[in-house]
Amino acid sequence: MTSYRDYGYRKKPIRKDRVAIAALFVLVIILLPILLHSGRSGNQAPLTVIEEGGTTVSLPEEETPPPPALGSEIEPPRVSGILTHVVVDGETVADVAASLGVSVENVRASNRLYDDEPLQPGDVVYGSAEGVVHTIQAGQTLTDIAITYSVPVETIAQANGITPSETIYAGERILIPDVERTFWDDVVELSKGKDTRFIWPLQGEVLSGFGWREHPVLRTWHHHDGIDIDVPEGTIVHAASSGEVYFTGEQEGYGTTVIIEHPGGFYTIYGHLSVVYVHQGQFVEVGQGIAESGNTGISSGPHLHFEVRNGEFPVDPIRYLP
Repeated sequence: MTSYRDYGYRKKPIRKDRVAIAALFVLVIILLPILLHSGRSGNQAPLTVIEEGGTTVSLPEEETPPPPALGSEIEPPRVSGILTHVVVDGETVADVAASLGVSVENVRASNRLYDDEPLQPGDVVYGSAEGVVHTIQAGQTLTDIAITYSVPVETIAQANGITPSETIYAGERILIPDVERTFWDDVVELSKGKDTRFIWPLQGEVLSGFGWREHPVLRTWHHHDGIDIDVPEGTIVHAASSGEVYFTGEQEGYGTTVIIEHPGGFYTIYGHLSVVYVHQGQFVEVGQGIAESGNTGISSGPHLHFEVRNGEFPVDPIRYLP
């Protein structure tokens, strides 16, 4: 077997002083990063963390904030006028409202609470004595919000320390000042106090249900794709669920019509309207007034024709209504 000696090399003895120097060099390499890290722990640069909603906070390196104590604010609001309260066991909406110094209606509107919805310990509840707390929905603009509450964009922007053109983020809470009654008051009434897929667009007697029937004007046998609700002309029609306005205009037979697209591929259709409040592409909240009932199109008298469609297929609205 060939060894290094066969090539004329001679093995040199290992000097102990060189071993000591090498060991010291390795030790310095290991300890130097540790010493440098500990030496700057008192003035280390913070890490910037972007949380959901666009809020920016700073945390020291390798440090996590302690869990909040019960009754403390979990997510401090960006606006001083927004109050928070963490629910403790046994508290009711009235208890929380009294603690925050606001009305029960304000707490329900600011947190989208229904009549039969109990509070759970640890829930963070919002309220404001200066207006209503609004949670921004996906796809919603500041202009949409201003229309929903009938409050000027500039007023909302000023109350929240932002500009009218500033980007807003879904899940962020903002203050809507000087609001007494909101769409949520109508939601509670038209949902009968229950959390349902759709709410009634208005109150009235159902004159004609979903299914096959004789047309009241044309006297032909046809499938009725929705329900007809008896109401006087000019009654406010409310969005049955949140979503984006898909269509406004005239439809054959339906007259003046609004169609709203909802998450999950659902659509709601509102026919025979007299006045329309919304426009295509606008985001509307559940319970928001979108139109007034009328007698347009092929109609036997003033009423609202209301449909729910799963994609292109009409389904019985009664299955989804409270």
